[in-house]
Amino acid sequence: MDNMDEGVLKLTNHKDHPTNKAYKIFFFHTKKQADYFKQILETKNIFFEFAEDENKRGPVYLFGIRKTDNAIVQEINYITIGKFREPFIPQKWAQYLVIILGIGIVVFSIISYFKNN
Repeated sequence: MDNMDEGVLKLTNHKDHPTNKAYKIFFFHTKKQADYFKQILETKNIFFEFAEDENKRGPVYLFGIRKTDNAIVQEINYITIGKFREPFIPQKWAQYLVIILGIGIVVFSIISYFKNN
């Protein structure tokens, strides 16, 4: 299961099933995410197949979902990823620094525009 990787930008955690085109594979690298995803699937009575595997990053938790349930499962997937997502800039001071720099650039651009016209 070494091909169960989100890619360079880590945009998706799902792929078409390699042998059964009626299924889509959702995969997670942390047990907390997999357990949360599984819990919601069970709550919504969505049929799935579950397996654990190993790859170069460690354990991978795999869910086989029918493509007919894809719309609702995509939403569950987004909820799961969002619940365990880390902030892009985790330090508060760095977040404020980016905001201040952005405002400074906009103000500087406006001043430059009016001075040159």
